[in-house]
Amino acid sequence: MTHDVWDGDDEAEAGRLVPLYILVNGRTSPRNTSLDLATQVIALPADQSRLELEYREILQQCNGWISIAEIGAYLHRPLTITKVMVDVLHEQGFLDIGSPAQEKIADRWLLETVLAGLQRI
Repeated sequence: MTHDVWDGDDEAEAGRLVPLYILVNGRTSPRNTSLDLATQVIALPADQSRLELEYREILQQCNGWISIAEIGAYLHRPLTITKVMVDVLHEQGFLDIGSPAQEKIADRWLLETVLAGLQRI
């Protein structure tokens, strides 16, 4: 008796034992409607030992700010599934969403120095 293995619609996923749609419980879109492919994410410190390998691979890519599109490209995953998996990780507290430009700079001296330098130009 032969067992067919779902290949994820492309050769990069051939041999997978668990289809990606099972990892996201059949969801086809993220619950967080503000997520898009340009959304920047970063991994938060958390125990990843209970996560599926596919989720841990995403977190390994997120040591610094990275877009959802970049994650999908690096891991050769469909972008729709990548976006849903990022949403799941965010819901579970493994990822922070935003962008590096949204980080607050608390160093007023640095900002004043930059402003002074620009005014001299």
